[in-house]
Amino acid sequence: MNCAILLGAGSGSRISDIVEDKILFPIMGEPVISYSIKTFSDTKKFNRFIIVYRDEIQKDHISKLLPSDFIEAYKPKFVKGGDSRQASVFNALEEIVSWETPINFVAIHDVARPLITSQFILELLRMAQKHKNAIPATMMTDTVKRIDEHPDGDCQLVEGLDRSKLRSVQTPQVFDFNLIYECYQKVFESKIMITDDSSALDFSDIGIKFVINDQPNPKLTTKNDIDYILYLLNQNPL
Repeated sequence: MNCAILLGAGSGSRISDIVEDKILFPIMGEPVISYSIKTFSDTKKFNRFIIVYRDEIQKDHISKLLPSDFIEAYKPKFVKGGDSRQASVFNALEEIVSWETPINFVAIHDVARPLITSQFILELLRMAQKHKNAIPATMMTDTVKRIDEHPDGDCQLVEGLDRSKLRSVQTPQVFDFNLIYECYQKVFESKIMITDDSSALDFSDIGIKFVINDQPNPKLTTKNDIDYILYLLNQNPL
């Protein structure tokens, strides 16, 4: 059995002056979170769903928008998020540990990325079955510099980075459940901060399998992201 962990507990502080809750914001008539729910459901490869929520008000709103056939088929479990992204993920992983039926693979996804496709999720799952993890990434096209910032506001160039060796990492990230749970346990025991789930593998010196995603997979963070996502949904194919 496989489980999709859908993360919706983030504060959305960088867009809060425009929308009250970015994962509930309607894009072309559908709440942002609904795109991820439908896309994962369409794969037919995930038997269980965990929805990580921020507070009871948000949980109530999400509950009311879930399709009845989705509820009947998957009986999604709501898990309250923590005070950080990694705490929210760990809460969901701890919930899975309590289940009687073991989970083989988990996909951890920020639902603020509504444009992920079912086909790509299936590709990630296939890779994870071979390598125990699969991390979506894109090639870097901009020139990237690493700098030191000084207290007076001036910046000093430290070095230019070889963009051919750099990747921009996205979600969903798919893992063998036992592997990611053990890695997250080490993260919390060591009291370090990570910004994505693959970093938990980094901390345990476990090799990561990157899967290049050629399709746009923007994260809804600012108003510009809303405009970009609307453009992508409305654009005509070449």
